[in-house]
Amino acid sequence: MSSRSSNNSHSDLTFPGFYRVGWIKSAHGIRGEVFIQLFAGQVDWADGAETLSLLPSGAASLSAYSIEKLRPHKEGLIVQLKGVHTRNDSEALCKAQVFIAESLLEADPGEPIFLHQIDGFEILAKEGRGLGQVVGFSSNGPQDLLVVRPHGGGPDELVPFVDPFIVHIDFDKKQVTMDLPPGILLPEEE
Repeated sequence: MSSRSSNNSHSDLTFPGFYRVGWIKSAHGIRGEVFIQLFAGQVDWADGAETLSLLPSGAASLSAYSIEKLRPHKEGLIVQLKGVHTRNDSEALCKAQVFIAESLLEADPGEPIFLHQIDGFEILAKEGRGLGQVVGFSSNGPQDLLVVRPHGGGPDELVPFVDPFIVHIDFDKKQVTMDLPPGILLPEEE
């Protein structure tokens, strides 16, 4: 099963109806474009996006900006926002958190899922034993990673969310059954 992803574990503020997908890392060029560093590598949602909502550092509410132009760039996007026309304008937005409408992250039945759809799910070993809970998401470039809080304590672990490890996703029970190799949420074999 493929996945479309996002990450929402980078700030404590949440806004109903919106999902955090990245942050403005830098100004790009002299015409007001910004480089948005994404938390996950895939941007399937970008084609349907007409606006981005920004949360500047220290702010308590979102500000909506219409998208004039958007294109993939490295591990993010180069975006021209309406009303942002100079490098000074774009530099003023640096470090702002970037949110999109959650409606852009809804997969239809039979389509690959968006990772936020399994946020909070229980991770089970293939024999049914509970291993931990999904508490966030990350990416190492080639693959999406689940941030899993193991049962019984210990630090959160990164678990590759890749087809060979996924046995079944049960949305009703909020469980992901995985066939994980030793050393990933399972003790090393001796």
